Amino acid sequence: MRIQLMIPCLVEDCLPEIGLAAVSVLERLGCAVDHPQGQTCCGQMAFKTGDVAGARAQALHSLEIFADTGAVVCPSGSCTKMLRTYPQLFEPGTRDHARAVELAGRVSEFCEFVLALPGAPDFGGELKARAALHRSCQLDGSDAPQRLLSAVRGLTLLEPERPERCCGFGGLFSLQFPAVSESLLEDKASELLALDPDLLVSAEPSCLMNISGYLSRNGRMTGPGRALHVAQVLDLALNGALTGGALWS
Repeated sequence: MRIQLMIPCLVEDCLPEIGLAAVSVLERLGCAVDHPQGQTCCGQMAFKTGDVAGARAQALHSLEIFADTGAVVCPSGSCTKMLRTYPQLFEPGTRDHARAVELAGRVSEFCEFVLALPGAPDFGGELKARAALHRSCQLDGSDAPQRLLSAVRGLTLLEPERPERCCGFGGLFSLQFPAVSESLLEDKASELLALDPDLLVSAEPSCLMNISGYLSRNGRMTGPGRALHVAQVLDLALNGALTGGALWS
């Protein structure tokens, strides 16, 4: 199966290791991965600030970039949702609306796509660690990350007392309401710390960066490689890597 990989801005600029892990996992599971050149922002920031014209322009660019048929896979629920929102930006009955509907129908978040592959969720991976999972609001309640991680042999999956609680990032929310955002983040971090895990895991790059950044700033993260995207955990597990040791100081 040939797929096109969409790389979010945060992954491109801040967390490229997530993209590399996603490619490694997808190829290991039998997918031929293309990375179309010329990718830019999906338009989510413009859309959320009410700049419809700007969002439409970025959507038109993405429609060209991902014009080839076949699945488009993205390791971010928020960017996946934005591509699925494209039809709202164009007048029904127009060519661009039809193109937007077609693209929206073949875009998948990384975890949901992997979960639909033959052999899922038990791909035979092994990783001996205690992993605290942050469920991102951007996945709209999807249990795909939990199902994939639960099938990894040796991995103990832990969830905080209130797993549905937001980490406080929310894109522009953290900029518009910094005090509320910081309070939510403190609560989320405290609940994760209480689990005493080896790893912090999330399927959303923005959440992962937000929580791990807070922990690092407050001296609670002991070393690199302890805050991982689901794709990175699967990559380690499928390659037989074992890990351990405390994440928190």
